[in-house]
Amino acid sequence: MGGKPTTGIGSKNLPKEIKIGVLVDLSGPLSSTGKKIQYGLKLAEEDLNDYAKSLGLNVKFKFLFEDTQTNPERALSRLQSLAAQGVKVVIGPLASSEVKNIKSFADSNKIVVVSPSSTAPALAVADDFVFRFVPTDIFQGKAIAKMIFSKGHKKVAVIYRKDTWGEGLFNAFKKNFEELGGTIAGVVDYDPDAKDLSAEVLRLSDIVKKGGEGTAVLLISFDDDGVMILNSAKNDETLTSAEWFGTDGTAYMDKIVVQVGDVAVEVGGLKSTLFAPTQSEKWKTFKERYSSKFGLEPESYTLNSYDAAWVIALTIIQVGQYDGQKIAKALPNVAGSFFGVSGWTKLDKNGDRAGGDYEICAIKMVDGKPKWIRVGVYSFTADSVTWFEG
Repeated sequence: MGGKPTTGIGSKNLPKEIKIGVLVDLSGPLSSTGKKIQYGLKLAEEDLNDYAKSLGLNVKFKFLFEDTQTNPERALSRLQSLAAQGVKVVIGPLASSEVKNIKSFADSNKIVVVSPSSTAPALAVADDFVFRFVPTDIFQGKAIAKMIFSKGHKKVAVIYRKDTWGEGLFNAFKKNFEELGGTIAGVVDYDPDAKDLSAEVLRLSDIVKKGGEGTAVLLISFDDDGVMILNSAKNDETLTSAEWFGTDGTAYMDKIVVQVGDVAVEVGGLKSTLFAPTQSEKWKTFKERYSSKFGLEPESYTLNSYDAAWVIALTIIQVGQYDGQKIAKALPNVAGSFFGVSGWTKLDKNGDRAGGDYEICAIKMVDGKPKWIRVGVYSFTADSVTWFEG
């Protein structure tokens, strides 16, 4: 599984049971992603223990799952609970708002945090205890701008959730879209905890109407709020006549395709960007194994989590101690030489993944039912979009 420890292996200073905490959404707005990650990490737990055994190490890796419900306060309380159990390394949480809220506690208590999906540029900080196995939204903002521009849209109305992630991604998109010569027709932000967004959708409709023909809509949401917004928009002629685009917050989300898939098809498929894994033999083998065992397709954040588990375990074995500070210091070097199921995991100076491509998915009617399918890819080296269809 990619790189092996580069120094001598010694387990005498390691506990017999090495606990790895997992902060993941299992019952909230990102639960479809969270559950897929949980399944992937169960495979990782098996594989890591087989690997440790093959090295003759008398240690066992144990994953401790905590449901954050994508709630920043709950993420902190769950991390504190894990810390009380002696946990020094955590995979997750998923949302940038959660990472932001636990960062101070993690740094103060020397707990290594490895998020598979937090992308807010504001959290790109050097020499801290937070690592992210996904590029920041500085990259995704460019991918979204290119995606929308390549479809001929020069004006965009944006509706986004007002949190660390939503604001960061909107700003990254705005900068890149305007640099391409595009115009932001108007912006609607909303409270992520709101139970009714009909007033915000009415404002969005007004912006699109004033923007004129060809004004697109960019939806920066998760699945629950995205469903709410699309449900409110479905009877609005102005909004259903516009082409809508999404982000990694909507890409491949089950609730969206199940609850508002028909609406998404009507507005052009809700073309959404998501960090793209390298389609290697490792990727193919893992995908087949995962699908065979769980009957589901792993998402890119599933792959990032699986690779994070491997890099963490290899780092712990290399360091020879279950010590947060030592693990944090050694982890970037291990990540830099590791090729996993998501590809190379090299990190930048801030401990975030050093760039990558983005796949574009959309909801299409397949055999009479709405379904997410891959329709294109954004190459960050070529800075261009290639469409397969739609």
